[in-house]
Amino acid sequence: MHVIGTAGHVDHGKSALVERLTGIDPDRFEEEKRRGLTIDLGFAWLTLPSGNEVGLIDVPGHERFIKNMLAGAGGISICLFVVAANEGWKPQSAEHLSILQILGISSGVVALTKSDTVDEEALELVTLEVQEQLAASALADAPVIACSAVTGQGVDDLVAELDRVVSSAPPVPDNDRPRLWVDRVFTIAGAGTVVTGTLSGGSIAAGDEAEVVPEGRKARVRTIQSHKREVSRAGPGTRVALNLAGLERQGAVRGDAIVRPGQWRSTRLVDARVEVLPENLSGADHALTEKGAHLLYAGSAETPVRLRLLDSEKIQPGEFGFARLFLRDPLPVTRGDRFVLRDAGRVLTFGGGEILDPQPTRRANLALLERLIGASSEEALGAIVGAEGALGVADALSRSGASTGEGPGVARLDSILVSEAHLEELLRRVDRALGSHHFDHPLQRGMPKEELRAVTGLGPSPFEALLAAAPKVIADGASVRLEQHQTTLAPEQQLLRDQIVARVRTAGASPPTTGELAADPALLRALVEAGDLVRIGDFFLTGDQARRVRADVRNAIEASGPLTVAQIRDLLGTSRKYAVPLCEWLDSTGATRRQGDLRYLGPRP
Repeated sequence: MHVIGTAGHVDHGKSALVERLTGIDPDRFEEEKRRGLTIDLGFAWLTLPSGNEVGLIDVPGHERFIKNMLAGAGGISICLFVVAANEGWKPQSAEHLSILQILGISSGVVALTKSDTVDEEALELVTLEVQEQLAASALADAPVIACSAVTGQGVDDLVAELDRVVSSAPPVPDNDRPRLWVDRVFTIAGAGTVVTGTLSGGSIAAGDEAEVVPEGRKARVRTIQSHKREVSRAGPGTRVALNLAGLERQGAVRGDAIVRPGQWRSTRLVDARVEVLPENLSGADHALTEKGAHLLYAGSAETPVRLRLLDSEKIQPGEFGFARLFLRDPLPVTRGDRFVLRDAGRVLTFGGGEILDPQPTRRANLALLERLIGASSEEALGAIVGAEGALGVADALSRSGASTGEGPGVARLDSILVSEAHLEELLRRVDRALGSHHFDHPLQRGMPKEELRAVTGLGPSPFEALLAAAPKVIADGASVRLEQHQTTLAPEQQLLRDQIVARVRTAGASPPTTGELAADPALLRALVEAGDLVRIGDFFLTGDQARRVRADVRNAIEASGPLTVAQIRDLLGTSRKYAVPLCEWLDSTGATRRQGDLRYLGPRP
């Protein structure tokens, strides 16, 4: 579905035309009816001959209410540009056209209203004037239809052109990331808070959890209405009214956004491509510098903003440049969002632009900004991750606007995304660190895992994912080794190994302690890793002795029931000095299970 927005000078018949098209008076307030002047946004809808249903937003034309016009313009995709045939092009015509230009709205129809009040010659002249004014804009090819809301003249032709434009317009994108800029808030007795706006980015269903940003208030969508009908689900491009449960009246205001919890982050800092309108569109020779007071409009929100130009000292009319924008108020914006800039002092709409990076790093990256211009979400994801090297998945999705962590040149390591170049560097670090460790410690089976993780700088989960992706690397418990690494003993070490194993074996039930062996700790670790020795407390048994101890104790418990430490001591023919550590080792390996002073059979044989 698409939303059509009116635009044009004050008193050129926008509201009357909307009422003629839809049968709905968009002026909601008594003051608007009394003065014959649209003050705030009005809403209506229309079913076109093709069956397409469209929403209409009627915006005020008076310069005093331009902020209200901007609140509505952010939600439209097609324009109904209105010029009165008896007055022609006027100042607010030019300002509204410049706003549409900045917002990138290029689809539309021009209605020459009040055509019944002029003769054919005057109508032809005003048609030429309008076409001349539109010639340098995105609406240069928009059809111009003469009509009258009073007599109905030309209205059928206008509807037919609107139908053609709507049918040929590309569908509103659905990124499964809904956002509803709030343009109206009111309460209904017995129902609570209702917010209205144009839905974009995804769908909302009744019963969904919702979040009001930037405040972060939580709510639930009780019911949804679109064009006065209750619906169970609304898709992007739809005008909707959401009845929010769990939200007080002051829980939302115009300029807030309703989003899915956890999907959007509000920001006060964005990097953008900024455009200054040429003089023929803005009506002023305005060059943008870092000085002055500026207002930024995005969606239905307005906030003061400071600018820091990144690639020049000023941006001249008709030119583009990169700028870092410092927003006074946080806004839930994303890459690709369009915004309008006004000079607060001169009350002038002079430019705007497109957000390229909604959460930039401290130091601006012009090369990255260049790559982000016109990039798809996947391309933007690849560019941002490539520039950062590594980035959390949530941060990467928020900055790029992508819905998944898949993009060119991007790999996922659990909760982070890394560029392919950074992944290769991480794998090289692992390979170098393991190779160096094996060279320096040939008797160790592997490098301690935490020591290797420190080399990569990764968190535990991404590190485990990196090891899984590393070729010819084996993670073995608390250590990691290269696949080809084997502990090898030099001839003199092999001789020491045989002596140590023989000494432990012959000692029987009273094996020597570590201190009594006086052997190289690295050699002892290597013998334990190889299974030649088993460490129990501060002494060692051979692998065969340890297996026999396990079997003897378990067989005795099976035969006569649970045993005490003293009974196990007597069974093994040893002293309490060795019996206590042996019992603790049997417990830790699952051979036995301690309950009070007794040992029962453990869960593992």
